[in-house]
Amino acid sequence: MNYPIKNFSWGSVSQMFGVNHDLYFDNFGIPGHNGIDYVDLYGTPILAAHDGQVTLISRDDPTRKNGNGIYIQGYDRENYIDTAYWHLSEITVTAGQKVKAGDVIGKMGNSGFVRPLPTPDNPQAGTHLHFGVRRIKILIPGVDTQIIPTDYKGFCDPTPFLYKGEKLPIRFNRDLFMGLGGDDVSHLQTCLKLEGFAKDYEPIGYFGNKTRRDVSLFQTKYGINPILGYCGTKTRKLLNEKYT
Repeated sequence: MNYPIKNFSWGSVSQMFGVNHDLYFDNFGIPGHNGIDYVDLYGTPILAAHDGQVTLISRDDPTRKNGNGIYIQGYDRENYIDTAYWHLSEITVTAGQKVKAGDVIGKMGNSGFVRPLPTPDNPQAGTHLHFGVRRIKILIPGVDTQIIPTDYKGFCDPTPFLYKGEKLPIRFNRDLFMGLGGDDVSHLQTCLKLEGFAKDYEPIGYFGNKTRRDVSLFQTKYGINPILGYCGTKTRKLLNEKYT
């Protein structure tokens, strides 16, 4: 999968997946942020991240928080996927249109629910692209598909689809263990996905039994002792060296 904007860098990411639990649980009924936010200039061209077909165009509406959006269904890395591009200022494709990776499909904007809110003095405030990914199960080839359900209404962490070995906009500054919550727990779970673990859940910002299991697998993989599933000094040091 390609990046959805040109000259992309992970330093332009303002929100990773699974963070900001209180805001998104209160406003959307999901446990955290269900995509990745990229910040750039208003009107920045938005690119199709993969080959596919535009399945839905959504328009800004007072009752809709995603603003102007595009949904593209396609096939990537042996998976069928559905990608979403929200908060656009302009849409340049139509429903049913086939696109290629890298095609311009719209322009970055601040429609829908954004922060900070646009004002008469700063009408471009809150400009960003929200990029989301849903995995798709094939029920009847060429006829019927189904979004694979997750805690995020079908959305999954886009990071493993986009990551190419770069440093991420995260940092592990405290020990993490059973019962803790927070954005850094979501970041840990994202890193565990990149390591090939955490296959049966999405980053949710809570350190439970599955996260402890996967931290133990990570420690085993890299020979970190003791193997307790506790993300302590040695585990954090390796994570920071590799990902931050």
